[in-house]
Amino acid sequence: MRAEFHDGIDTLAALRGPWRALESRALEPNAYLSARFVLPALKWLPVTAPVWAVSVHDSAARGAELRGLGLFQPRAPRPLFPLPHAQVYTSPHSFLGGMLLDAQTAHPALQTMLEALSRRTHGLRLGHAPSAGATARVVHHVVAERGASWHEEEWLDRACILHSEDWASRWRQHVPATRLQGYERQWRKLAESGEVSWHYLRGDEVQDRTIERFMELEHAGWKGEQGTSLRSDPRHAGFFHEMTRGFRDEGDLFFTELRLNGEVIASTCNLVSGCDGFAFKVCFDPLYAKRSPGILNELGFLKGLESPVDHFRFIDSGSAPGSFIEQLWPDRVQLHSGSIALGALTRAAAQTAKALSLLRRRLIGPPATTVPVALRERRPVQP
Repeated sequence: MRAEFHDGIDTLAALRGPWRALESRALEPNAYLSARFVLPALKWLPVTAPVWAVSVHDSAARGAELRGLGLFQPRAPRPLFPLPHAQVYTSPHSFLGGMLLDAQTAHPALQTMLEALSRRTHGLRLGHAPSAGATARVVHHVVAERGASWHEEEWLDRACILHSEDWASRWRQHVPATRLQGYERQWRKLAESGEVSWHYLRGDEVQDRTIERFMELEHAGWKGEQGTSLRSDPRHAGFFHEMTRGFRDEGDLFFTELRLNGEVIASTCNLVSGCDGFAFKVCFDPLYAKRSPGILNELGFLKGLESPVDHFRFIDSGSAPGSFIEQLWPDRVQLHSGSIALGALTRAAAQTAKALSLLRRRLIGPPATTVPVALRERRPVQP
């Protein structure tokens, strides 16, 4: 296999077709690593450091199949990794990290990628990727074969949905009956103002006005007040428009909506990659906050999956620990962050830093857990 470096968005854009094909064959789907997500992010959103990529191909022949792709940024030394290294690129709106690897050739593709990285940097930091997933297993095998080392740094549990035939009973057992009854009362009180309905829209059903109404509601709420809504910054609005339309054009965008008299009062925007779903952003009309429209919309989705309205193997919530979603979604996936030391000197330095960190924990306690910007923007509870 052959590795190739890409130091600009133009060379990455030229990979769009093979990149999209790789996504469809990926060992683990990840909408945040899709060309439909990354290219608009690099075009519109600010970056803290230059972004570069490593692509892995079957052979040196022109047009050889793309078997792996990783996007990276340089990172300065830090206490847990005291040499310059690279980190996996995540945009301000990404909720998962990782690399795209072809399911059929994941092992040799990652070997080739890490070998290429070792010629440019001392190590690699992976952030917020499933700790027990197929990619994690390949990473650990390849790291061991290279004589490198993996240094675990952080963990968090995230709410998710795992497909199963007993879905209806599982989520209803997770949500206490008294709480469900309370939400049903909220629905009835909302219905006193008119007709309340829940809707699932995917692909062509998602119209431009669906996207615009979502942005309008998000801007009307606390994110607009704090200046973090999509509409608060033309760059983020431009990204959202281009990204959502790219997913919509291939049928991989879905919205859920709660409507009152035909007017959307709560909405969620979600992405699809492979057989997996990725909850991206949520919003609701603050005028109806006391009726919990956002939660009623989420309950509509949980009930809709009983039908089912669509078929997913797994749905990532994108939520931070303590989010209200944990009260509704019954399953959990563990995410971890850590670093790979790519050389003997780096491995020794990282092991020393780890030992010092463990000593620090014994003496003064652990440092605060780092939460990505995208997760910090999500409030733990819904008003």
